[in-house]
Amino acid sequence: MSQSAEAALPSTSTEWHNSLREQVSSLVHLIALTDPQPWMNLDLTMPQFKVLLLLWHLRRARVGVLAEKLGVHLSTIGGILDRLVEAGFVCREDDAEDRRLVVSRLTDKGEAMLVRLYDGRVTEMNDRIERLSGDEAAALDSGLKALLAQW
Repeated sequence: MSQSAEAALPSTSTEWHNSLREQVSSLVHLIALTDPQPWMNLDLTMPQFKVLLLLWHLRRARVGVLAEKLGVHLSTIGGILDRLVEAGFVCREDDAEDRRLVVSRLTDKGEAMLVRLYDGRVTEMNDRIERLSGDEAAALDSGLKALLAQW
């Protein structure tokens, strides 16, 4: 490593953490800017997309839970769910714990659409990882393992 590169390295833990935060922020920004076309081609409103993301995260949810998480009225969620069911992205089923209640969940089509959107980002990242040297890849592997262990 050259002297100028060594001089550019952070010298304290705080400087390392600040540097890492800046790099992660830059990386997330670049990932977000990666080809937006698959996202632009979605025939969904933002509220519909938010419901899909919530269901992907929660796996299944009652209407009241979705309304609360989005901060909207029950009737609003009902209409959004109706359109998502009609499009084949969501289905409704009896709650296994209380048969009087109904839960919504993603269909295979809904989950596949979300996976496809995010997999495009993964492909972009993998293309760039392939360009790293062996030492760079090993360092990234070690760092990502440490970061993922925090989840």
